[in-house]
Amino acid sequence: MASESRGLSRAIRVPPGLAAAVLALLTGTAAAAADSLPPTVAPPASEPPALLLVNERNPLEGVLTGGAPKDLEGFRELAAAGFHTFVDLRADAESLAEARGAAEGAGLVYESIPVSGEAEIDLASARRLEAVLDDVTRYPIAVACSSGNRAGALLAVESFWLDGVSPEAALALGKSAGLTRLEPSVRLLLGLPPAQEPPAKPAAPTP
Repeated sequence: MASESRGLSRAIRVPPGLAAAVLALLTGTAAAAADSLPPTVAPPASEPPALLLVNERNPLEGVLTGGAPKDLEGFRELAAAGFHTFVDLRADAESLAEARGAAEGAGLVYESIPVSGEAEIDLASARRLEAVLDDVTRYPIAVACSSGNRAGALLAVESFWLDGVSPEAALALGKSAGLTRLEPSVRLLLGLPPAQEPPAKPAAPTP
């Protein structure tokens, strides 16, 4: 019986060379199977965060500029993003009562500094903006008009008149905040010369 057991043992023993060949075959099969699997799909890149303001800019730490939200949901998104104060530079004709209700309904502190055009880009408006910017309890702050143009203009003159910023740096700040069409007026208030027009393209030679 013992000899039968030993014989059985010999019968099922696999020669070393054959074992290596089988192992190589199995390994190759597994690798081929792995290669045949569909490639792992990378997760889609995260989308950039939605803009909270029209033409949104971030000229100063804790200060956002641009065009005002169009509805209550836009003000809610500002509040959800952590903003505390909404400074509205739009004029009375632009439905300020509705904007105040929407902003305060979303939990924001609402501040109105009407700037209908270049006439209101003055020291009084600059001082009102300065009072908000100098109050650390008001941050983060959103300063908005319809497009960001007036926000950039008022920030530029406020920084020049009240913060001691150089005219050139004040203009650069205004542009970074959205200043566009009001630049000629702001340059005048900052004591800067008009912007130079780009050189005209030479006329094409007559064939």
